[in-house]
Amino acid sequence: MLTKKRFNIALFLIAFGFAACNTNPYLVNNLQPNGDYLNGNVMDTFTVICKNVYHDSVVANNLQTLTVGTISNNATFGKTDANFYVQFNLPASQFAFESSTVIDSIFVMFPYRGTYAEITTPLNLSMTLVDAASSNKIAESTIYYSNKTFTLSSTNIGSKANVSFSVIDSAKEYGKTIQPLLKIPVSNTAFVADLISQNGSTTGSFYDNTNFHKYLNGVYINNTTTNANGLLQLSPTDAEYSGLMVYYHTATADSQKILFPINAAGTVNHFTHDYNGSKVKQVIQANTNQDSIYVSGIAGVRSKIFIPGLSALKNTIINKAEITFENVDAASTSLFKAPGNLLLTRINAADGKEISLEDITEGSPISTLSNANYYGGIYANGKYTFNIARYLQKLERGIYTNDGFYIEAYNAAERPAQVVLGGNNSSNYKIKLKILFTKIH
Repeated sequence: MLTKKRFNIALFLIAFGFAACNTNPYLVNNLQPNGDYLNGNVMDTFTVICKNVYHDSVVANNLQTLTVGTISNNATFGKTDANFYVQFNLPASQFAFESSTVIDSIFVMFPYRGTYAEITTPLNLSMTLVDAASSNKIAESTIYYSNKTFTLSSTNIGSKANVSFSVIDSAKEYGKTIQPLLKIPVSNTAFVADLISQNGSTTGSFYDNTNFHKYLNGVYINNTTTNANGLLQLSPTDAEYSGLMVYYHTATADSQKILFPINAAGTVNHFTHDYNGSKVKQVIQANTNQDSIYVSGIAGVRSKIFIPGLSALKNTIINKAEITFENVDAASTSLFKAPGNLLLTRINAADGKEISLEDITEGSPISTLSNANYYGGIYANGKYTFNIARYLQKLERGIYTNDGFYIEAYNAAERPAQVVLGGNNSSNYKIKLKILFTKIH
């Protein structure tokens, strides 16, 4: 029969008070309170250090969502610009237009996915060819990051003014109603004439995609409205309407169309951030402690979190561990909405890169998956809660060293939302850590 002498089982709810952000996350004093914590003492003060940092870039090609627009007026997170490069494939190998083809119109088009922030100021979009002759051009086998730029030609092939964020109406195609689309007209007549003159011979531009990308390497789509305050999100993956759509007729057939679909591996979103005058810049540059954690998507801002006293969990079995971050402005009606998910990763001390926690394999931060609630990171009731039990157990066993965490936007290349989370000096929004463990003798 098991006795208390042989096993001492304790369930602890540990409320961690947190010291605030510090520009040096590894200079900490008084890490452990008096007393033997693991033998029954409740720890009600604990040092946690956070450091807000810029997220310089993220992988930004082969995305499910492309983002374009400008956020020009955000006192907290500064200015954001989003533009993208897009490459097309042939409708089929050895393709060619019939000799009697007459072009009625050409559009670069995308179904809408959504919007972020203000919806009153329209965008003005412009399309410029990527220079296919340059050595700095899109190569589909390469991984590109969100700060990547490509050499552009001087050829502008079209534009669309006053692109509204209020996407409520369906589009029309040959008089029939279809799904809502962004349709940017190709108005450069020389480009149109040259396109339909290509052929599918062995050396022709329409022979295969390799030849085609040497001819038409891609198009840069950018917003030229400087005072806009919103982002438009588009789908590059729709098999029927994402791409370069050519409407035409021939001597024998009217109302024809052919789609040059988007090459997903050749799409690259480009993000730039200007933090001058913003609260984020003040926080990152400050030498004093900070009481808030800043997180934003599309290669914006993330934070390092370091909890030095986790080494005190030696000789325990971690049954459950939850860490909760709270939105300091959850009741706000601001247009700059909080992310639906955040991501918590451990830091590799050798190179500073993030590594997924084992706990994420037990679920997912995507709320549509059935086991998502195990790992967590889903925004609910103004909070984000993560289960980090498996990580802490490996830390306890010495498999990992305690090098800290990143908290950042989930799917940071495609989700532009932002949030400010509470730290130590925000008395109503402190980070909370709850650990349920068993002591091993």
